[in-house]
Amino acid sequence: MVIKIKAILFIFLFYGSTLLGNQGKKWIDETLRELEQSAEEGDSYAQGFLALCYIHGDKGLSISFESANYWANLSAKKNHWLGLFAMGYLHRFPPIGPDPVKVGKYYNQVFSDPDGTLVKNGSIGDPVASYVIGEIFTAEELEPQLSPDIEFAAKHYANSSNGGYGPGSVQHALLMVHANSIKSQNMEIGRDVSAGINLLKQVVETHLPSAHHFLGHSYFKGIGLEKDYQMALVHFQAAADRGYSTSQLIVSHFYAYGLTGPAKIDIALRYANLALKQEGEKAAAKIAEYENLLSSTTSVNNEEIISTPESDVPSPTNPSYSSPPPLPPSPVAANTDQGFTTTQNRLPSIYKSTASSENIEPVPTGREIENPPIPEPVPTNLNAGTEKLELAKRYYFGRGVQGDLSQAFELFSESAQSGNAEAARYLGIMHLRGKGVQKDMKEALFWFEKAASGGDELAVKNVKTLKMLVTGN
Repeated sequence: MVIKIKAILFIFLFYGSTLLGNQGKKWIDETLRELEQSAEEGDSYAQGFLALCYIHGDKGLSISFESANYWANLSAKKNHWLGLFAMGYLHRFPPIGPDPVKVGKYYNQVFSDPDGTLVKNGSIGDPVASYVIGEIFTAEELEPQLSPDIEFAAKHYANSSNGGYGPGSVQHALLMVHANSIKSQNMEIGRDVSAGINLLKQVVETHLPSAHHFLGHSYFKGIGLEKDYQMALVHFQAAADRGYSTSQLIVSHFYAYGLTGPAKIDIALRYANLALKQEGEKAAAKIAEYENLLSSTTSVNNEEIISTPESDVPSPTNPSYSSPPPLPPSPVAANTDQGFTTTQNRLPSIYKSTASSENIEPVPTGREIENPPIPEPVPTNLNAGTEKLELAKRYYFGRGVQGDLSQAFELFSESAQSGNAEAARYLGIMHLRGKGVQKDMKEALFWFEKAASGGDELAVKNVKTLKMLVTGN
């Protein structure tokens, strides 16, 4: 079947150009208003393309899976390949997915079309069709009917990019920048970091969120560019402001822990709340942590915060060639020197945080070397309650003592068992984030409810947030 489709592509490359118009190029070049008008008038290609615009934040739109779902449904009801593909895309991730069965169903309808409409469009240079072919040939949900073929997909991403389609250009750029990440698969994909970065910069001019996100990633990691945390934040924030949920979590961390300036926890909370709908559990954990920071009465400067265990955050996400926003789960995989998996035949999603995500690197201040903290004497014969709570917080944040989450957990537990509501809230946070203990939402909810019943106002908010995630209300 795969060989047949590839053969059809070459045949139509020579004979198919007179049979179909290049609609993808047409809608790439048209204004958003013209696209919307045609979609409203019932043009099924325009409807499917508008759905992709909402998925990617294209043509100046903010990312919206709800709007994308509306237009994709209209197109799919007419059995149009682009609408069917968009529906499959949307069912891969929250809030509509994940539903691998439906993903496979929709993708298979596009892939197995007896008329080969997608293939025909790709063969005449339709940039959107080429992009879809690239996505399908890297989709795991179609296995075993179709084995991913990233070399074949790479050619179509290049064709899509050459045709001016932004999402295709981002994928093409990421392949050029990170081709060495998949060299263990013996694939012939040329690596050209400089060209890839330049292409990302070109796509940034169109304000595509994923282009901003990965240019921010490059500044943050120093990939093809000099490390620059300020520029990284500029691009992460540009993506976050357009609905890119991974960037929203990263930006929240930048502000919460002052990675480029004074900590601004109110702004951090705003971005974490923006990510809540798509990122659920991780965003809830961040919100609880930031509210906890706000409630702390201990004065801590930025450098002390940066050097604590609190600097862990979802890494700027790694590139893939099959996924839209928001953030889906990822299998744990071995990392290369740049943090990209070599154990799969495709890279992790460009829209997700990997399950083995690395920590954001704190801004080097030299404080840890020049002025190491002087350990304070640890009190003995503590009362079970407030004193144990305060010592637990010192171990938790690494304030005046060496950070020790196990010791913090033990002291929080003793304090909570004696009836201290704030200690119970900290236990909820530790279980929610998996800090020093196994991550467990049910256990987190138990301790938040215990803290709330003890009069802790922040815990009341935490309970409401977690119940909303569980029940959807």
